[in-house]
Amino acid sequence: MSADPAQGPASEDSPSALTPAGVPGRSDIALTLERQPAGDARGSFGRVFGTNPIAPAARAAFDRATGARRVARVLDGVGPDWVVTHAVPLDGRTPDADHVAVGPPGVLVVTSEHHRVKNVFVAGHDVFVDREKTDLMARTESSADVVGRMLRAASTVDVPVTPALVFVDPKRLVVREKPERTRVFADLFLRRRLKRLPATLAGEDLRAVQTAAVTATTWGSPAPLLTAEQLRRFDTLDRTATKARRLKSFWMWAGAVVTLSAVLLIVQGVALGIIG
Repeated sequence: MSADPAQGPASEDSPSALTPAGVPGRSDIALTLERQPAGDARGSFGRVFGTNPIAPAARAAFDRATGARRVARVLDGVGPDWVVTHAVPLDGRTPDADHVAVGPPGVLVVTSEHHRVKNVFVAGHDVFVDREKTDLMARTESSADVVGRMLRAASTVDVPVTPALVFVDPKRLVVREKPERTRVFADLFLRRRLKRLPATLAGEDLRAVQTAAVTATTWGSPAPLLTAEQLRRFDTLDRTATKARRLKSFWMWAGAVVTLSAVLLIVQGVALGIIG
């Protein structure tokens, strides 16, 4: 949980006194900005009618970054007994862990996947997105294994580690068969589900693992930090994309209303003998 300077210093005995690090979606934010041309190439027509402002080459990274940021907001607000870190660098062979959350239920290593309006089907270890098989479960569990080794080495606590796969804004999420190790959530229900997990860690052990989680030497070498200008550019891009989606949705609904009204007028005209 991130400490809020406006609220003053937290008690040294509270997890809130720990200072977590990491910008959610850090590497994907950098990749988005690298692949996104400067300026808005849509033109006035595109801006009015909600054309997607994200360049095709940047869309996958942009979706991953916005998904990570959305899940981070949920995790950061889950409660004062939790400490959360984001974009955690691992051993150099495994990609960064999207989120590491340490609380009374132990350690959750969360992989966030943004699959807007896509169908997700989970059957044990197999995950399908719009009927295409993915390696998401294997990547999620591999990340959790590495996090577990690094935290145990740093804290000397045999901490329980649970992989978690969180889908952001799916059209439909069906878990036909629960995975043996990994918990699968939709982002809308993540906070509620986390609060229902049974406690497995407490006292000095919990404190030791939380301290290890926010200690830079526990983890691998981080990627270069994002600058304030990069974060500002990405925030602006995110707001522009959100506005475009809303405009596109508005025009789709407006078109549907106009079409329906025209059909009703024609039916009424036929019924009254005005037409035909």
